[in-house]
Amino acid sequence: MSKKDAVVKETNKRYIQLTIFLALAFLGWIIPPAYGLTSEGVKMLGILAGAIYGWTVTSEVWPSLLAFFLIPFTGIVDLSGLMAVSWGSDIVLFTILIFILVAFLEETGASNFVAAWLLTRKFLNGHPWRLLFMLFAVAWLLCTFVNIFAGVFITWGIMYEIFNILGYKPYDKFTTITLFGVIAMGALSLSALPWAGNALVILNSYANTSGTAVNMLHYLSYSLPFNLCAMLCFLALCRWVFRLDVSRMKNLKMDFFKDDDLTLTPQRKVALLSVVALIVFLLIPSILPDSLVLTQFFNAMGLQNKLILIFIIISFIRIDSKPVFNFAELAVKGVNWNMIIMTMSIMAFVSLLALPATGISAFLAKILTPVFSNISLITFFIITVIITVFVTNFTINMVVAMIMMTVTIPIGANWGIPPEQIVYLVTICCTIAFILPAGSPAGMLLFSNVNWIKATDTYKYTAPTIVLFSALALILNIICFMF
Repeated sequence: MSKKDAVVKETNKRYIQLTIFLALAFLGWIIPPAYGLTSEGVKMLGILAGAIYGWTVTSEVWPSLLAFFLIPFTGIVDLSGLMAVSWGSDIVLFTILIFILVAFLEETGASNFVAAWLLTRKFLNGHPWRLLFMLFAVAWLLCTFVNIFAGVFITWGIMYEIFNILGYKPYDKFTTITLFGVIAMGALSLSALPWAGNALVILNSYANTSGTAVNMLHYLSYSLPFNLCAMLCFLALCRWVFRLDVSRMKNLKMDFFKDDDLTLTPQRKVALLSVVALIVFLLIPSILPDSLVLTQFFNAMGLQNKLILIFIIISFIRIDSKPVFNFAELAVKGVNWNMIIMTMSIMAFVSLLALPATGISAFLAKILTPVFSNISLITFFIITVIITVFVTNFTINMVVAMIMMTVTIPIGANWGIPPEQIVYLVTICCTIAFILPAGSPAGMLLFSNVNWIKATDTYKYTAPTIVLFSALALILNIICFMF
């Protein structure tokens, strides 16, 4: 195929995608409202269906922009109102600032330093399962504190070196399982911290709609044990279920890192201390009593101002007569505007779909309430997990989380279940999504690595892993709220 033919084919593909998007969106103007749905609600659902399709088939920005363009025509909100619930959201600005902090970590090489330092510890020598655990731990740390794309690609790069040294080839069982393990760690990272990833959007959306602030320390008391247990259980799965042979790793020496990778430069110190400072600032309101002036000060700052304060401080630091932090340059390099626009669109859907004027909450309650009627408390949790995990593997997980919370929180109130318990459970479960590319960034990265992993092979490992993680999320959620 010539270059010109390839361009024509790609252009035609985009036109087909656009046509399908518009067909789905405008179904909302054709289908009559029913079962409590209003005409505005049906139109919003049509646009949402088009947006989900668009996000599934392309990583480009046009599905988010088109959804943003069409929403005011539903009559549910005007343009200024749409701007208020999307671009005006604290989450959008905080996400932009987080991208800049991530770019700072990558620019200084701080993320590479952490990976190299952890993987060159002497206690790993001659212990292949310890080394494999550390590889997954590095992937999780980088995905959690930097971002999933950087974490996956950095860890995969290290693993490719290991495969080359040990003589493994693409599509071998060892390469498939270990590369998939990195993806599983990336999926876990999306809900590990309440101020990053999917958890940021979901928890803050709940806080905005309920008027109840999320206790970050309380959420971490559930999410971090879940992540650690999931990591250990996945290793057990590799060892005793997948029967992974790690014998070649026994004599592996991690000596392919460069001296520069293991050097903690002043710039890297500043970058790593910035991350530590951000974590402290975010946790202070959850640790100290509300009556303290310091607690009130940090509560008043909001998410974004805590990061802005850190940026102000490090902007005055100079090393070798040069500024260590250049906001403008890092903003140009680091901000993923496709993801920002997508976040804006999701925030708009989250805020607007919950409005009584759409009738969507009443519709969902009418459809799903019979599913939850005449069941025990434990069955309620099991059904919630199954529905959330199943649906989120086929579509955008943050939207699934908001829909499930809308339905299950009022039903859970009949048993006296704290709404936070349901919110935490749904937040975790909606990121156990890597059986299809549409489920999450983790799924997209997994299925895009066609040079090393066969899509057909992944299903043998994704299904048991998803079942294991789902059961673990449920068990630890119940334990967490027992005390």
